[in-house]
Order: sequence, then structure tokens, then C-alpha cells
Amino acid sequence: MTTSGSYVFAVTRDDLIRNAMLILGKLGEGESPTASETTDCSMFLNMMVKQWMGTQDFAPGLKMWKRKRGEMYLSSTTGQYSLGPSGDNWTNTSYSRTLTANAAAAATTLTTTITNATNGDYIGIELDSGALFWTTINGAPSGTTITITSGLPSAAASGNYVFNYTSKAQRPLQIVTAVLRDVNNDDFPISLLTLQDYEMLPSKTDTNATGDPTAIYYESQLTNGVLYTDIAASSDVTKHLHIVYLEAVQDFVNPTDNPEYPQQWYMALSWGLAKQICPMFNSPWTQEMQTNYFEALTMAREADAEVTSLFFQPGNDDGSWMPGKYGR
Repeated sequence: MTTSGSYVFAVTRDDLIRNAMLILGKLGEGESPTASETTDCSMFLNMMVKQWMGTQDFAPGLKMWKRKRGEMYLSSTTGQYSLGPSGDNWTNTSYSRTLTANAAAAATTLTTTITNATNGDYIGIELDSGALFWTTINGAPSGTTITITSGLPSAAASGNYVFNYTSKAQRPLQIVTAVLRDVNNDDFPISLLTLQDYEMLPSKTDTNATGDPTAIYYESQLTNGVLYTDIAASSDVTKHLHIVYLEAVQDFVNPTDNPEYPQQWYMALSWGLAKQICPMFNSPWTQEMQTNYFEALTMAREADAEVTSLFFQPGNDDGSWMPGKYGR
């Protein structure tokens, strides 16, 4: 038996548009959509994939291919954080190091290691006051020196931590899990709160009630999401939140853009777009079409269904329910 040895089959935005029009019988052999048809169908395609992203699209899985890991740095002055491309100190990849010499107030140079530190990076310096001061790296680091854009507001002793990252992460659609991570990469559980749970916390805005966060509440909002901790400020800014979250699906902008969906979703995307543009072409949507659409969608959404743990244990002597008897 001879096989191709290839696993990289992919479709583009314009492939999906043409497939959808072929399904509706609106293109003949060798024909292509007009520029106007491509523009209109692209609009429907973008709206559809945005509606299908996250967990709100009837798919039982958690869109694991859009799960990302993010690092959110804490503040000694607030318990509210903006997560997104123009938000607070929130990134997918970050690095840490320590100062190897004291840095005085107003200093614009730091003595430390320079591996994984580049010009323009966001950089946070642990001050002796317990605050984390953020600025940017100004120029390429050299030797053991990093130059920063703004001078330190107060002194930072040798051994204090320094954190840096290059770019901010996207806005989370939904936070799946979170832990509090220290400089030794030890993790501590963080609970996810509902709005009611968070609003009932008695001292969430009391700046005298500082410590390590143990729970968070998140709203996805627009542009940047907003994350609230159960404390008004963090007492140890060398710890940060490590968050697993769902990121938005990227837009279709160019004719050759591939969908940010796995291969098993290509058929569902084609049939889904055909259904969306059907009225635009005054085309009938038959029961056979609906069946094909439903089958394609069902197979796609089951491909990454979430796997959960289940265990059983004996009940009480009287046969009554015990925690864990029928579930996690």
C-alpha cells in the first residue's frame, strides 16, 4: 500500500467560501466567486467563527487548541487587573532573574543577567518597599547591564527579583484554571468565583487586608478583560498568577488565511457557511442539506470532548448518598 505520508491538508478563507457556494449550487465548474460575493461571504464567515469560539457554541469540548497559558503579575496597590493587548502586566511568556548589585532610587541601569532580555521588553523590578515597579528596557542589554526607560522610584537591593516579557497576551474569553506560582515554580490552588461570591466578600477593597490571593473573579468584557482578586492588594509581588484560558479565534483577513480550527472542523465550517449565506443567494435549504450540516458539526464538536474523572464509593449503611458516590 502506498500512502502520501502527508498530514498537512489545509483550506483557506477563499476555499471555504467557494466550497459553501458549491454546496448551494451557485458556482459551476471552473467558476469563482465575484469580488463582491467574496466580501459578503467573508463577513458571514468571520461572524460565524466568532460565534463558534469559546465554549458557547454547543460544543462539549473546551476548544483545547485555543487553550493558552498566561502569566499575570500582581500589584501591591490593587486587586483589579486588566487582561488584554492594552492591559496590565499579562503575557504568555516571561522570564525572571535577580539583581546582582544594589540599585539606588532614580537609577536607570540594573546589574543582573541579560539572557532572554531584549530592547523594548516590559520589565518589573522588585523594590525594597515591596512594590513591583514596571517600565521598559531601553536599548539592547550588554554584559551584565540592563538600561531602563524610567528611573527607579526607590531603592532595590541586590537579590531582589526582576521580571521581563516581550508582549502582552490577548484577552481571555474564559479562564479555565488558575494557580498562584512562586519564584521556585511551586503552585498553590486558586478558586474561581462567581459574581455573587465575589461581591459578597467583605474586605476585597480594604487596602489593609493584603496577602496572597486565594480566589479570583473574571469578566471578559471588551478589548481587555477584568480580573478581580479576593484581596485588595498582594503582599508578595514575586508571586504571580499562572492562568489557563481560552483565547479568541483569529480573524479571516486575507484570501489565503487558514482557519484557526483543526482539520476535523473544515467540513463543518463549509456547511455552516453555506447555511449562513443561503438566504443571500435565495437558495433553498433542504432537509438533506440540514442533515449534512448537522452530521459535519456533530463529528467536529465531538473530536475534542472534555475527559473527566469519575469514581464510586460505598454509601452509608442506610443507603443514603455520600459525597463522591456518583461524581467527582
